[in-house]
Amino acid sequence: EYLIKYFADSAGKKGGEFYTPAEVVRLMVQLIQPKEGMAVYDPTCGSGGMLIQSNQYVQEVGGNSRNLELAGQELNGGTWAICKMNMLLHGIRSAAIKQGDTLREPLHLGTGGEIRRFDRVIANPPFSQNYSAESMKYKERFTHFMPETGKKADLMFVQHMVASLKSDGKMAVVMPHGVLFRGGEEKACRQRFVKDGLLEAVVGLPSNLFYGTGIPACVLVINKDGAKGRKKVLFVNADRE
Repeated sequence: EYLIKYFADSAGKKGGEFYTPAEVVRLMVQLIQPKEGMAVYDPTCGSGGMLIQSNQYVQEVGGNSRNLELAGQELNGGTWAICKMNMLLHGIRSAAIKQGDTLREPLHLGTGGEIRRFDRVIANPPFSQNYSAESMKYKERFTHFMPETGKKADLMFVQHMVASLKSDGKMAVVMPHGVLFRGGEEKACRQRFVKDGLLEAVVGLPSNLFYGTGIPACVLVINKDGAKGRKKVLFVNADRE
């Protein structure tokens, strides 16, 4: 872990592609509270820190972390290899880490060939990524929003994560602040999340927290459990914490 952080420090802007500061990961893991017997998924897993901290959290609260299923997908081949090694060095042999573009072709599928659903989903996707809608598979994931311009895939990642959640599942995702106020189709997508009761909380984080960008980010907490009766969204301004 020290070496991976050292690589991220020395890589500067590119460090953010494979490393999320451990304190942010810790916060997110504590928000989703993975438990023994669950399956945890990170669609943009980088070097695997979020999955490893989920594993450690289960141990901390007295659960058997061997009875926790970990799954991830990572686009960059070198980062995918680091993630596989990271799992082995932490004694996690059963993690299913696949290589590929999650938006274009998610590789974790259920028995019927549909998108697999997990108890917990956690991620720090690349901010405002471009993408191509042409060769994209499983477009039914994007029920609210898929701009044909191919710009700013932030809410595309969120929708993929929502589609990957069980009916009582919970997720936390790092997003740039822009997802909270950008207009157009993104506004309509936000309205749907709120109207459907999916969005439980928004945690505002300070700026200069992530590698490669000084912009402030936030954590969206989406909880399908109790969504039908949810009428409020909790906002926490944590930028001084």
